[in-house]
Order: sequence, then structure tokens, then C-alpha cells
Amino acid sequence: MKELNKIKQNVKGKIKKDISLKNYNTWKVGGNAEYFYEPDNLNDLTVFLNLVKDEQVTFLGNGSNVLIRDKGIKGFVVCLKNSLNNFSFDKEGIFTFEAGLSCMKIAQISARKNFSGLEFLCGIPGTLGGALRMNAGCYGGNIWENVNSVILINKSGDLINKSKKEFNIGYRNVNLDEDSFFVSASFSLKKNELRDSRDKIKNLLQHRRISQPTGLPSCGSVFKNPDNDSAGKILDSLGLKGYRIGGAYVSQKHANFIITEKSAKSDDVEKLISFIQDTVLKEKKILLETEVKFIGEKS
Repeated sequence: MKELNKIKQNVKGKIKKDISLKNYNTWKVGGNAEYFYEPDNLNDLTVFLNLVKDEQVTFLGNGSNVLIRDKGIKGFVVCLKNSLNNFSFDKEGIFTFEAGLSCMKIAQISARKNFSGLEFLCGIPGTLGGALRMNAGCYGGNIWENVNSVILINKSGDLINKSKKEFNIGYRNVNLDEDSFFVSASFSLKKNELRDSRDKIKNLLQHRRISQPTGLPSCGSVFKNPDNDSAGKILDSLGLKGYRIGGAYVSQKHANFIITEKSAKSDDVEKLISFIQDTVLKEKKILLETEVKFIGEKS
């Protein structure tokens, strides 16, 4: 890239070339980023995007809801995992979190301040930006329930303020232009007079450890739940627990989780997902949709 030196001279964040993305996603699979950038802060990100507005840009948070394909990602991968992690709050319960903060951290911060409403986020393995993009939820809560407003950034580095009512929010989906990305969100939370938010988080985490394969490489839930049904229960009923392709297999603990071994390729995971979808369609006449997003070039 001819302008790479110019870009490096004008931004504070780190820009690297040909970086493996295996350590930047929770499945620990996939190829390399052609260029990899971690912004120093939000202002640094705006400068960077303005400089690369004609290039392909892919945003990545904790990499918990994506399958990065084995041939990697062309252009720039912008990773927010180690940046955009500031927050603020006031006595009225208005909390503003940047998109790089993990959902777990957000649950803990609001609980420590004795405000309730976001305890359920402790069960979501991603960062705020990705959670907003897919309307992540668990334990009966969805992230957009308490959102007041958000700030987006477009591919030119322009910041855009939007209120919640400007979005069409559905189950595990939010309408969003492909060239726009969440950089922060404000939430309206209620004071927790019982001061039991940390106990709620502790109990939810205990339930998660019992019911889900925590500590193993996965993306969280792979498939959306069909109407009035559970994807995990459907797969269990078809005897798919333990089914494997290459280094990827369906968890014995929870069938809606796919686990990867060190030998796994991204292609193993993608083939396993397709096999599961085909099997469920054939046996149950149900088309399972994925929560996980596929990014990068196919082999």
C-alpha cells in the first residue's frame, strides 16, 4: 500500500501488516489480516478512517460472534478490543460506555455503582460494539432495552449521533448501514436499592458454568433460537452432541456451542455449521439461522 507510511505518521495507534487473527477471536481459528490497526482513542480512529476511506475496513471487537475464514481478511482490520474502553456516568443513572468495553466489564461497572438492568451482560462474551450490532441477549435480557442513544462512526471518520427510536431492532438483529459502526452507547439505568446486582451476576455466572462449556474455544451460541423453540434442544434431540468435522465438534454440554481444538481450521467450523443446518432442515423442516457472522475470504 503506497500510503501506508503516511497513515502511520498521522495516527497514534499501532498499524501492523500480515497479522494472524487466531488470537483475536474466541474460536482461535482463521487467517491473517492484511493490515491490522488498534486505535489509540476515538479521535485517533476518526483520523485513521478519514485517511483510509477508500480501503476495505473490517471492525473487530472480542471476536466472539464471528468466524474468520482461513484465507484471512483483505484491507484493514480495526480491532477495538484493547481501546475505546472508557465510560462515564451520572447520579441520574445515565451510563455511557465505549464500544471496546467487554459486556462482562459493563455488567460489573454498573453493578458496582448500584444501578441495575445490565446484570445479564455478564453472560455475553463479546464487546459492546458487537453486542449492539446483533442485539445480543441472554437470561431474558436484550442489550437495546435500556439504550437511550448511540454514537456511530462511518467509513470517512464522521461521528453520527442517533437515538434508539431511529433503529429497527429485532431478535438478534439491528438495521445498520454496512459502512457504519458503533463507537459508544448511553444507557438509562435504575438505582438498585437492594444492592444485589453483584449477587445476581455471581448467580448468573454460576449457572453459565454449569450449563455452558466455559473455558473452551467457542463463539457462544452459534444459532438463533427458532420461534417458541430452542436451537440447543433441537440439536440435542437429533443426537448431534459430539458430532465433529476435523478439529471442530458440537459441545456435549450444550448443543448450540461448537468447540474448536488446536488443529481446527475455520473451514471445519463452517462445514460443521452447514451440516447441522442441513440435518435440521431435513429432519425438522426448520431452517436454523446463525448468530455468528462469517468474515474473510473462503478457501
